[in-house]
Amino acid sequence: MKKLVIPEALGVEFATVEALWNSEAETRRVDALALSWIKYEKQLRRLFSFFVFQHPKITEEQLDAVIAAFAENDKLYPETFISAIKQLGVTPIPELLGDSYVRLWPEIERIRQYRNKIMHGQNTGKNIKSPTLERDVMYLVEWISLLAEAANRSFGYDGLKRNTFSAAKKSTTIVVQTYPFSTPSELKAWLSKVKR
Repeated sequence: MKKLVIPEALGVEFATVEALWNSEAETRRVDALALSWIKYEKQLRRLFSFFVFQHPKITEEQLDAVIAAFAENDKLYPETFISAIKQLGVTPIPELLGDSYVRLWPEIERIRQYRNKIMHGQNTGKNIKSPTLERDVMYLVEWISLLAEAANRSFGYDGLKRNTFSAAKKSTTIVVQTYPFSTPSELKAWLSKVKR
């Protein structure tokens, strides 16, 4: 099995993936991939949430309503967050990642094509071998690491740290100039229109 190198900035977030990778479990590769994909999605959600939480009218008293607006929308996929971030007028993910986006996005798309089957414990029908699973975990780690670095540099937040609301309210880097919503209910309505 290949050695999995986790960048220092991802150490806390990927401790469980690393533990799986280094275990003797027969399913360690597929389990590491599933968990890495969850972390890929979570980073994009946190990054988007960071921008939403910076809205001057989104207060701690409204936090539950904002979270409910997220939770009630079953169409918030990674591609939705990428699109929503762009619609907020901040530096889009493709631009943040530059040439790395061009290189990694086709890999992310390819992984996405079989991740649903894996997440539901179904056979992919693609006869995916262990080396492919290992390589795909490494692609996800690379994407998350590069995005964390670029987002931290551009926005002051990497999408990995917990307590996103607190980070957003403490941030001095305000990048969204005009929001398409002012209340949690308007946010919910806007989210329902954001396309993947």
